[in-house]
Amino acid sequence: MAHRALLCLSLFGLLVVSPGALAKGPEPLAQTISHLVSKARLGDRIGIEIVRLHDGAQLYQKHAKRPLNPASNQKILTAAAALWRLGPTFRASTRVEGILENGKVKRLILRAAGDPSLGYRTLFALAQALRLRGVDRVEQIIIDDSYFDREMLPPAFDQQPAETAAFRAAIAAFSVDHNSYVVHVGPGSKVGAQGRARVLADGYIAVENQTVTKASGPPKIQIDHKTKKDGRLEVKVSGQVPVTTRTLYYRRRVPDPRAHAASLWVRALRQVGMRGALDVDYAQVTERLPVLADMPSGELSALLYSVGKWSDNFTAEMLLKIMGAESQTPGTSARGVEVVREELASRGVDVEGLIMINGSGLFDGNQVSPHHITQTLVAAYRDPAIRPEYVSQFAVGGTDGTLQSRLKNLPRARMVRAKTGTLRDVIALSGYVLGEPDKSVAFSFLANGIAGKQAEARDLADQIVTLLAGYASLPEPSRR
Repeated sequence: MAHRALLCLSLFGLLVVSPGALAKGPEPLAQTISHLVSKARLGDRIGIEIVRLHDGAQLYQKHAKRPLNPASNQKILTAAAALWRLGPTFRASTRVEGILENGKVKRLILRAAGDPSLGYRTLFALAQALRLRGVDRVEQIIIDDSYFDREMLPPAFDQQPAETAAFRAAIAAFSVDHNSYVVHVGPGSKVGAQGRARVLADGYIAVENQTVTKASGPPKIQIDHKTKKDGRLEVKVSGQVPVTTRTLYYRRRVPDPRAHAASLWVRALRQVGMRGALDVDYAQVTERLPVLADMPSGELSALLYSVGKWSDNFTAEMLLKIMGAESQTPGTSARGVEVVREELASRGVDVEGLIMINGSGLFDGNQVSPHHITQTLVAAYRDPAIRPEYVSQFAVGGTDGTLQSRLKNLPRARMVRAKTGTLRDVIALSGYVLGEPDKSVAFSFLANGIAGKQAEARDLADQIVTLLAGYASLPEPSRR
């Protein structure tokens, strides 16, 4: 902390020496940034652009128009396009249809429209709504997820096929709990006894519990899963759990989102007391039946919080397909990309050289320049129809999201709103520094080829943003 504070004061000192010179032009600022970049010695695959928001003046650039891997800074483009195309108040709905006769529905249709926030609690509420409507028995369930195509793994997500972490989750029009499952692990009743290992989607997941309760020490848990011949997921949980431990949670991606979601929908119906066979099938249903219950998502402006603040890959990819589906069903990632490009171009962003394959920026394939990003940031900031929602979804320096432990020592609170980006070979940070009206800026920092130097690249980005915060906080000198 002391090091950070000293760095902050040192950078401010570079600016405060001659505020009059800074008022006349950006040259001292640019020189200081050039010195920081040179001192960092991170190679030549670094792109940076800084522009003032009120007049678009470029304060600094280094390879500003060179396309680079943006990592999760790709979400900056996705979020802006979603707000422009769908609108801040857009909601994704999960609707249930059927013909109710004497408390019975022979065919219950669930129409899914890509709600990325849909969880088991929402399904339970939907099931409760059906019961309150008078539905007591269901024989057949038809899930219509034709809003999206059948390509459930987003582009580039196959680059790490063995990765089971939830950040690489598949996507489908009917997705529950981010297409991931949580293994709840706890100790047994005494030392030496079998521990506890449970999952919610027990209709789809079979747990093989090999955990053992130990006296003390840290927990050591191993989780492996594989798909069985019957389509169910077999999860093997092994290791040791200290007897004093409460409950541990381990989240993993689901290989088959459709089977997972269907099992949870049946579970919710059973839990509210629904009787009947509840046989499940997936099919497209063109006939429109009476709506028995409807569960819309939160507004898009709220859905974007997890994207900007916590770098939620799943929601970013779902929104990309929603943009595609709202243009032409079934929604595809490729059509979603076309929509993003259309929206950016219509707002004056020069999309030449922009290569976009997915909405989250995960893995390799996207090629975006700092100039693409700053142009998008400026265009969104200048548009009153989306500016409040767009700015608020970014992480706040030193306060929340992926920046909660970074950029704490700034001259004003909450003046940095930015999106982080991290891959093995990439560090990125782009967003806004909001201070004096004539000195607030949009910036983009993309560093590629820095494997083994991620900490140094992240530190350079923070130094530059700290410098910009000092610049943006200096009032215009009075003129006599």
